[in-house]
Parts: sequence; C-alpha cells; structure tokens
Amino acid sequence: MSDFKSFLKSGHTPTLFAAFFYFDFCFAVWVLNGAMAPFISEAFNLTPAQKGFMISVPILAGALMRFPLGVLAQYIGRKNAALVEMTLIMMALIGGYFFISTYDHVIAMGVLLGIAGASFGVALSLGSGWYPPKYKGLAMGIAGAGNSGTVLAVLFAPPLAMKFGWQAVYGLAAICMLAPMLVMIFLPKSHLILRSKAFANILLVCLKRWLGV
Repeated sequence: MSDFKSFLKSGHTPTLFAAFFYFDFCFAVWVLNGAMAPFISEAFNLTPAQKGFMISVPILAGALMRFPLGVLAQYIGRKNAALVEMTLIMMALIGGYFFISTYDHVIAMGVLLGIAGASFGVALSLGSGWYPPKYKGLAMGIAGAGNSGTVLAVLFAPPLAMKFGWQAVYGLAAICMLAPMLVMIFLPKSHLILRSKAFANILLVCLKRWLGV
C-alpha cells in the first residue's frame, strides 16, 4: 500500500485518469461494428465472409492510423492529439447515424472507427508521461486497462440497438464521447512538444519504412 501511495505522489493522477477514461471510450467505439454485427448482418443480409470483413476493417484501420496519430502527438502534444482524435470520432459517429444505408457505407464507417483504435499509443504515453521510470510500467498498465471499453460496447450496444435501432447507437456513442472530451480538456497536464529538425528526420525515416519506400 505504501508503494502505491508513493506511485500516486510521484506523478499526476488526473492525467493518468484522463488517459484511462479516454482510452476506455475509444476502445468501446472501436469495436462498435463488432458488437452490433448481428443487427447489421440482418439489415443487409450479409454472408459470413462479409460479416467477418466488416468486423476486421476497424481493427486494421486502427493499426494503420496509430503511426500518424503518434506523429501528430509529438507536434501538437498528446492532450491536443487526443482531443483532435475524439473530435474526428464524434464526426464519424454522427455521420454513421445520419448517412449509413448500404453495406459499403458500413465498411467506410469501419475505416472511420479505426480512428478510435489509434488511441493506444497516445493514451499510454499520456498516462505514463508524468511518472518517473520506476513507475512508468504501472502507469502504462493502468492507462492500458482502458481496453476494457470493448466490454462496454458488448454490454450496452446490443440492447441499445434492439431498443432504438443499430444506427441510433452511433448517435448515442457520439453524445457519450463528450464525457472523455471534457475530462481531457480539464484534467491532464500538457506535455512538451518536440519540433526539432533531428526529430523530424527520425519521423521521416520511420514513415518511409512504414510505407515501404
């Protein structure tokens, strides 16, 4: 217990909580299509292959978007990058509520949901950023526990889809995203922003390798 108190005193607990909360909501949004797969499948009479592809698209999109979000975080700060990301997520969810009418739209929505999956690196670095090396692992573990958001999606999305319709869940999720946005605005400390030429060169090399150039 004394070690945990030392851990709390060594860093900035509000920032750690904000990172966890942001990560939790993002992960819930990331897997929305999977949680609502039975309803979407029924609406568009999907084959098993189409259903599997629909579920896999947000996962792949999230993996691809982590690098650009990480670059953005280095230039505008992790807090600001998280706010930009959540704004884009809200816009995507609102679009999903109003405009999805075909299977192709669902796939496009899956790509946009991938934005939420990109939160992994930002959340962990934000949560551990104010802790000394001795406690960074624990801080990252607490922030990383936000992947429990997948459970929230599975628990709440299906009953909400049954009551209001599966498209309405996108709209409800957009409203819920206001909570982590407000927490992110008011609780975390801002981190230093790196803009050095050397760092930019490192990012350029990483980007070229990522693209296979």
